Amino acid sequence: MSVSLRDCWRVCWALSAALPASASALQLTDFTEFQGRVAGSPAKEMLVAPASAELAPCAAGLPQRPLTLLDVVEQALCNSPRTMEAWSIAKGQAAQVAVQKSNYLPRVNVSAGAAKVRNHVENSLFSSLDQDNNITNHTASLRMSWLLADLGQRSAKLGQAQALLNAANATHDAVLQEVFIAAAQAYFDNLTTQATLTAFEYAESLAKESLAAATAKFKAGVGLLTDQLQAQTAYAQARLDRIKAEGELKNAHGTLCSAMGLIANTPFTLLQRNQSLAQVDFVHRVDELIQQALEAHPAILAAKAKVTAAEENIKAVKAEGLPTLNLNTELSRNDQMGYQQLANFPASNVYSTTATVGLQLNMPLFEGFSRSYQVQSAEAERQTRTAELNRIMQQVSLEVWRSYHSLLSERENLRATEELVRNSQEAFNVAQGRYHAGVGNIIELLNVQNALSSARQQQIKSLAALRAARLKLAASMGNVGLWAIADS
Repeated sequence: MSVSLRDCWRVCWALSAALPASASALQLTDFTEFQGRVAGSPAKEMLVAPASAELAPCAAGLPQRPLTLLDVVEQALCNSPRTMEAWSIAKGQAAQVAVQKSNYLPRVNVSAGAAKVRNHVENSLFSSLDQDNNITNHTASLRMSWLLADLGQRSAKLGQAQALLNAANATHDAVLQEVFIAAAQAYFDNLTTQATLTAFEYAESLAKESLAAATAKFKAGVGLLTDQLQAQTAYAQARLDRIKAEGELKNAHGTLCSAMGLIANTPFTLLQRNQSLAQVDFVHRVDELIQQALEAHPAILAAKAKVTAAEENIKAVKAEGLPTLNLNTELSRNDQMGYQQLANFPASNVYSTTATVGLQLNMPLFEGFSRSYQVQSAEAERQTRTAELNRIMQQVSLEVWRSYHSLLSERENLRATEELVRNSQEAFNVAQGRYHAGVGNIIELLNVQNALSSARQQQIKSLAALRAARLKLAASMGNVGLWAIADS
């Protein structure tokens, strides 16, 4: 039975359409399988809607209200170029996994062509052999090549791609936590500068009251000019401190804008918080925290995944030098319209159909020793990744150790400064009363006034240091959560 060119085309198109459909049915090249292993947004699961397990969408802009810490963190995670970059890298690596998975499928190529051929032949002895052909040539072919066996090369490359995807996801987690920590730190720094400004404004008001009292005594003839001058000096210094604090608050505003991915002059206000922390002792032991960090820190997970990828690469390099077995098939059709074989004979049409099926065995025999060198290079890469993993594990354990003890120390410092502020306030009240009663002097009043201002500044700094220690411990553990940023 003859096969026409149209029939060949039908077979070609049917096979080319059926193979991808069957592959999709087998879920071998379904990219959604690999997209599911990548986060649905740059912020990943860090933005969870309240009372829901669903991811909250990134807000289009700043809310029209004072910002909370969660508002700041959301803006940072959604707007940071770093989170977008890490997310894009993870999506690209997921595509690479799909590419390696597709190597298990056959390769099918369809080709077609049409040509006009003019062939003129003259024979000086036998004119009957003269030819004058105007041929129309149509061709169509369907080729399929399927790698049946490769002794582990495809599986090793697939394992390497999957390990690199795990590393990319872990790196995305690490970047998210770094952005989270940076935004929270900028938020708390802003609150600290606001509290510092408030404290300096309070100190300025106290210095103004002391100056008014000294001036009144001097005018009444019961005080000294030196008392008034010293009170004026203290008031001038308090004003300078307040002006400096206002400038630092402007700087903190710009830093927080940058942390949220906004321009520096974006206007906003922060929700005022209670400037104290719940006095709850840290219940976990440092050994438990170090173990948790070694098991779950994103940097360590990424490093472990890279070691796995290097090991799979060694297998792939070795397998590239092993035999492979391919199945090759081809169905082709060649139609020559208007072909004249002999002179004085009418032109005819020549139809040719070819079908081939065969197995091809490829066996590398000698590669100039390049294979052994490639294996040595891959082994060196694995050793490098292993050393990197050990270095990161040591670094993480040291950071957790230091951050843990720093947190405990800063908590005790905060308790001590709170007691210092109470005692300084009581001393100032007594000294102020004594001065107004005429039994105290300006030196005593200014000394306790400075001591109170210093105590309040130390309390603010201790609170900021405790918050920073919490964030640093969270960062060193690679486990950012509300326990690291919540305060009451």
